[in-house]
Amino acid sequence: MSSQVLFRDQGKGLPKRDRTRLALIDSTVEVIALKGMDLAKISDITEHAGLANGTFYNHFADKDEILTEAAQRVAVEIAREIDNEMRSVESAVARMVTATTRAIRMAVGESAWGAVIIGALQHLPPVRGDILQFLRADLQRGVDQKTFDIELDEFFLDQIASLIIVSIRTQIETGVDPVKTARTCESILRLCGFSRAKAQKAVKTHTPV
Repeated sequence: MSSQVLFRDQGKGLPKRDRTRLALIDSTVEVIALKGMDLAKISDITEHAGLANGTFYNHFADKDEILTEAAQRVAVEIAREIDNEMRSVESAVARMVTATTRAIRMAVGESAWGAVIIGALQHLPPVRGDILQFLRADLQRGVDQKTFDIELDEFFLDQIASLIIVSIRTQIETGVDPVKTARTCESILRLCGFSRAKAQKAVKTHTPV
């Protein structure tokens, strides 16, 4: 799955202005992958896209606006794929393991997307909130099912987000590692009140193929 192909392909048949906007978003994703979200500059984005700086301001007010849109697009695509797989899954444990595993696999498999997700969780509070709402919903489901023994607040969400960020970043740097992904899921379930043995069994049972 390629971010470049995905967003530019969405522009086929659209007016030139829309295609240019998508090209800038693609460029933003690629620049974030190269430099990180905090170091990405407008001049980097336009140069990478082969466009003038003035063209940027025909589409976006500032860097924050394009970073937010790029991150939202990536998050929506990942969430859509995960949601399609989990529509019939009722168990909070199964949902947590499936969603975490799929999200990490996609973010590592398309490392530019992974860089965007990491950047959004660290630097873009509105997008961070959008991403974590899915996690919050599954955690609340676990509380309602009396499966998770947790205090569901922002601090708890921060702990889980940190585990996912570290797993994605490590695997982008060192290579895909299913064991690290499984350990991430186990650590999340441990935070939710599971014993080590119970967490390991749940991850083994519910990890998607």
